[in-house]
Amino acid sequence: MNFALALQDMLMKEPAYSKLAYNMIQKIQSVQVNKSNGFSLIELVITIVVIGIALTALTSSLFSGVGRNADPLWQAKATQLSQAYLDEILAMRYQEDSPIGGGSVGSCSIDGAETGSGIGGGESSRSLFDDVDDYHGLLESADFLDTTTSSSYSGYSVSIDVECLSPTNASANNSKLIAITITSPTNQSLVFSVFRADL
Repeated sequence: MNFALALQDMLMKEPAYSKLAYNMIQKIQSVQVNKSNGFSLIELVITIVVIGIALTALTSSLFSGVGRNADPLWQAKATQLSQAYLDEILAMRYQEDSPIGGGSVGSCSIDGAETGSGIGGGESSRSLFDDVDDYHGLLESADFLDTTTSSSYSGYSVSIDVECLSPTNASANNSKLIAITITSPTNQSLVFSVFRADL
């Protein structure tokens, strides 16, 4: 706008140029007014595209984060469930032929739950298990023996494997590796392991 006023002053001093000056001033002012009225169509389209891309990126990052929000919850539940099973297993004797007061049996064996009648027989349910290797091969829905299973654990499954293994020497088998796999209702699994020594 200042340029137009300066041009007007300069050209008005010369009478021959007054009509020409008037026309030039009108063109300059109309151009300046048109530029300050708003956005062009191209600018609007570019703005809409940029905002659309930004919103798409924002919503996709939010929704991917929402899906992972439940991970700590099910992991905490799996940890609590595995701890309950481990507490139960580690309270049992090392092996079926372990002395009642404790002591070593010499070699590790995995017999699983005993079946049939007689001494040590008839361990058909978890409540009857009396030694660590009885839990080998156990696969069941989450079940707390000392309380009723909370409905918040429905859909969780527990799988237990027991094998003879020494944490320090592969040839010696004076320990049992107990591995508990907890599977969530969404088929995500966590494995918890502990060694039980023959003492």
